[in-house]
Amino acid sequence: MSTWYRDIKTFKDENGYEIDGIWYPRVTAIVGIKAKPALYQFYAGLPDFATGEAIKAKSAEEGTLVHDTIEAILRKEPVVVPESIKPAISAFMKFYTSNDIVPHKIEERVISKNRHYAGTIDVLAEINGVLGVLDVKTSIAVYRDYSIQTSAYIEALREDPNIPPLSRWILRVNQLKKCLKCPATFRDKGGREKIRGEKFQCDHEWGPMQGEYEFKELTTFNEDIKAFLACKDLWEWENAYWLKKVY
Repeated sequence: MSTWYRDIKTFKDENGYEIDGIWYPRVTAIVGIKAKPALYQFYAGLPDFATGEAIKAKSAEEGTLVHDTIEAILRKEPVVVPESIKPAISAFMKFYTSNDIVPHKIEERVISKNRHYAGTIDVLAEINGVLGVLDVKTSIAVYRDYSIQTSAYIEALREDPNIPPLSRWILRVNQLKKCLKCPATFRDKGGREKIRGEKFQCDHEWGPMQGEYEFKELTTFNEDIKAFLACKDLWEWENAYWLKKVY
């Protein structure tokens, strides 16, 4: 069932950007059309939909706090790291100090005029001498959907004939506790406590909260951009009523 909006302004505000008098649909809105089985499973395990929405909102706030702190570090701005995310930021600093990172653009909008969409990249940077888009995530794993989102950013950047070949990376930053007796881990995000990796029944003894990071290069651009453009076709079909009012 398609989403209904109060009016055309609400549709435009929630799904895109007005840039130089032209409205562009947003990359994340387009990718949002894709089914997310893991998300459905998440909702199925909760008492009601409202609980899920509350957890998602709080989790998003925590993720934004990590993003904002990392961006401030990359800009070399003074940073006071909130106690609640210190382990995650410590993990980021291990990555940051172990690699040669030269940021060129941070939290900057990119536009595809050829494909007619826009998005906001986390970081365009040289990492160990290679230029590319770095997307920061605070998830428990690197999900395949991230490939679709980042391919759209690369496609938009490639419209500049002066830009060299670009790489894509996901930097996943997380914080958790590890059991001192078994391989299990404990994570609290958005107020939802989750234990993973239990191999046997254990009266867990949790160690201190610690950060971790995962740095992964994405190498399937051709397949990923096809998937993104397919999402865009479906998103436009789903929202045809509103798009006729926009254009």
